[in-house]
Amino acid sequence: METTHNYSKRITYAAMVIGAAIVVILSYVLLTSDDLPSRNVGGEDGVLGGEFTLNSLHGDVSLSDYRGKLVIVYFGFIQCSQVCPVSMRTIQRTLESMEPQEVDNIQVILVSVDADDTYEALDAYAKKYHPNVVGVTGTLDQIRDVIDEYGSYYAPNDLEEFDKGRAFRHSSRYYLVNQKGELVDAMRHSSTPNEIRARLRELIKEGESL
Repeated sequence: METTHNYSKRITYAAMVIGAAIVVILSYVLLTSDDLPSRNVGGEDGVLGGEFTLNSLHGDVSLSDYRGKLVIVYFGFIQCSQVCPVSMRTIQRTLESMEPQEVDNIQVILVSVDADDTYEALDAYAKKYHPNVVGVTGTLDQIRDVIDEYGSYYAPNDLEEFDKGRAFRHSSRYYLVNQKGELVDAMRHSSTPNEIRARLRELIKEGESL
């Protein structure tokens, strides 16, 4: 017959497990929210998107370096363990499902929202997913400027233990920039590789008529 003491221990353990699960779920929801508010929407002219220059292992990288190509801009950081790996694998699968001549005209810019990410680590992280991914970052002010320009969002996470203290809430959308350097779409984190591929192919066709 189970004693009251053992029963209480089992209830306490179950409560701890449920509590931990709730923390993980809430953290994931916070990090993947597509509706996080932007501190400022757009650049000085109120139009979302636009030119920016940040730093990579191999020097400065500007959006205009890829004029004539489609660009996917994604905001994340190396130690992101919940959202960024999912997003980067989605981008990876999207590119791997496309024809080589299509991929040649697509560039991915991973903008780290963590100014402490080193260029070496960021470059290795980006190239792990695809050769067409370049990892860039900058000072806190530079990062904030780009985030504001694209109507995106990030902030330090309040959960001290989450992600070993290096955690940020951030927008998880895929920002699509056309061949003229114009932001034309911000696809949700939940978008599938098939959906992103279809949208990229639409933009490729539109670009052929520019």
